[in-house]
Amino acid sequence: MVLSLLLVTPAVAAAAQTASWLDEERPMNWNKMRALVPEGPVPDGDPADTQRCKDQVRAPDTAMDRAVTSRGWSLLGPATTYGPTSIIVANTSVDGMCRPRFYQAFVFVKGRFAGTLSPGPMNAREDGAESMIRVVSASELTVQYARYADADPLCCPSRLTIVRFRVERLRDGPIVIPVTVHTRPSSP
Repeated sequence: MVLSLLLVTPAVAAAAQTASWLDEERPMNWNKMRALVPEGPVPDGDPADTQRCKDQVRAPDTAMDRAVTSRGWSLLGPATTYGPTSIIVANTSVDGMCRPRFYQAFVFVKGRFAGTLSPGPMNAREDGAESMIRVVSASELTVQYARYADADPLCCPSRLTIVRFRVERLRDGPIVIPVTVHTRPSSP
């Protein structure tokens, strides 16, 4: 019993801390140049490829996909590509309705890992969950995150935070950098 608590606690703690970075005026960059794809957290709930949810998991078909799956993640939906920039979303577990738990968005440039779009794994229907990625150009992304207040129903976050990311292609390798953060009510 104690061992299972120790295994889940770091992943749960990482997910809980994910949303706080969205409250910063200009977030610190957690991405490091030439970093490895982060290790997938221990599943919380059912594994992502559980029988009832297996249709939403896709098989890897590129070196980028394999870089993500080799670190313990399951691929969700198709990759999004704009020029040399690709975004792959993956998770390690699902809830009872096959919504992703412990999911992350990985950015690659010309096949090289450039970073993630959140400092830690996210959970659907929780504060800080990515809800939409928009690729503006090969070097600019905007990502929308759901922001839940304590009184919000799980269907309906009261706020949304939009983060603009810059994708830089430097001599030492690519890196994704959060640039601006803007939070607004979810309904006007």
